[in-house]
Amino acid sequence: MQKNKYKILKMKKLFLPLLLGIIFFTSCESKNEKEATFNVDEAKKELQAYNDEFAATITKKDSIGFGNLYAADAVRMYPNRNELVGRSEIVSDFNFAVNNGIGAGKLTTKDVMGSDDLVIEVGIYELFGNDGAQLDKGKFISLFKRVDGKLISIRDIWNSDSPAVPMTK
Repeated sequence: MQKNKYKILKMKKLFLPLLLGIIFFTSCESKNEKEATFNVDEAKKELQAYNDEFAATITKKDSIGFGNLYAADAVRMYPNRNELVGRSEIVSDFNFAVNNGIGAGKLTTKDVMGSDDLVIEVGIYELFGNDGAQLDKGKFISLFKRVDGKLISIRDIWNSDSPAVPMTK
């Protein structure tokens, strides 16, 4: 009887590390499989559609359409001024811009990374006046999350390639 108890105890000591090892390796495998499902090419296609819509809203001066490109709690971070928080501030700023000479815009994607639910876009922006003249060009980073199957902007930040305007006294 004592011998059987010893065998059972020895088997338990071998079984527990084996079980933990299996759990550990299978959980790592699942994580890698999930990460591997992010398709950069598909994300680029989705972002191109977003960028086309972004440009179209500027050309049409469509503040509602522009606002719908952003989450309700989105944040836009400008250089040299306070951030815009929420869709209403973003729409208000859009109206100011298009009513003061912004006639067209263009976003060009340079790099995309992330996961199926959270995508980061790095790119170049260009803004044009109503007469078609380029007003500004620079770089941006945007963060998107997937809502109801569609990518929506939750954060973006940009800065101009133009030299800073000197401060006056």
